[in-house]
Amino acid sequence: MYKFIMKFATYFTKSKNPNTGQCQNPPSTQNSTPEIPITPVKTPNMTVPPTPSIIRKILPLAAFSVAFAIVMTALILYMDNTVPAMRHYQFRVNMSQDYELLSVAQDNPLLITYIREVHLRPAIEPHHKPLESLAAGPPEDTAYVLKLLNNKRDGVFVESGAYNDGKTSKTEWLEKKLGWKGLLIQSDTRHYFSLRRHNRVRSQAVHACLSSMPYPKEITFHQENEVKINSIQANSVIEDPDWFTTRIKCFPLFSLLLAMNVTNIDYLSLESAGTELQVLETIPFERVKIEVIGVHLTASDAERDTIKKFLATKKYTFMQSFNSTYIFMMNRVKI
Repeated sequence: MYKFIMKFATYFTKSKNPNTGQCQNPPSTQNSTPEIPITPVKTPNMTVPPTPSIIRKILPLAAFSVAFAIVMTALILYMDNTVPAMRHYQFRVNMSQDYELLSVAQDNPLLITYIREVHLRPAIEPHHKPLESLAAGPPEDTAYVLKLLNNKRDGVFVESGAYNDGKTSKTEWLEKKLGWKGLLIQSDTRHYFSLRRHNRVRSQAVHACLSSMPYPKEITFHQENEVKINSIQANSVIEDPDWFTTRIKCFPLFSLLLAMNVTNIDYLSLESAGTELQVLETIPFERVKIEVIGVHLTASDAERDTIKKFLATKKYTFMQSFNSTYIFMMNRVKI
């Protein structure tokens, strides 16, 4: 028995794998039966690794989530950087466009009421120290007009462009010395406040421009400012960023006269930054009587001749010029 045990131990030692230390199966014989693989027994602490089919299902969802996050981040950055610039550009575009109220006639009752209630103001500024004119007498062209009208007192005037330099008016002497009254028109905001500080107590003032068409408009008014308001030049609608722009209403001259309840004018002083002819063409001369017209002209000789010919068709005669002011008078007015 002892010999049999020793022989079995020797055989078992020789059959071990020298590398792994595990027993090697004896070589199979023709009569041996195939071995059945042993299925590992699962324990509660063991986790089954995910199979490749589950990974393939999760991978597209993960890729979509990453791509969505990247796209949303890029979109947020684009909105933060681009939208303000687009809004600024759209604002500049809107500020550069004119809006014309084509369907509103210049004698529309609602328009007349709107001008009278909203835009007409006394030409005085009670909250600031009045500005006094240093002129001892009327301007040369105004003195000539007064001569044409036989030194008329208590006349009626309309002056467009009053105090354009912030200091002088062609009708101030007429109002303060001869009791005239009328309408002062100024489109520049700074000059408008200067106008009111001159305390023209017998006159009305309007912060507006004269429309070049027989209907009201809203335009962008450019005024030079000592302070640079905008330094952005790229993709700028307005080429010169050193100009401050404001929106302003433009009314036909006839509409303003109706708002004043006046159709008989002794003296019209017209200065409208190059649109004098267009403004004159909007006036229905058959419904308005204007004795003397003074037109401020800095245009070429051809354009001045055009205005002379136009007023000649309305029964006006060119009388005399003073620097850039051209005086016209109705034919029936006696000198």
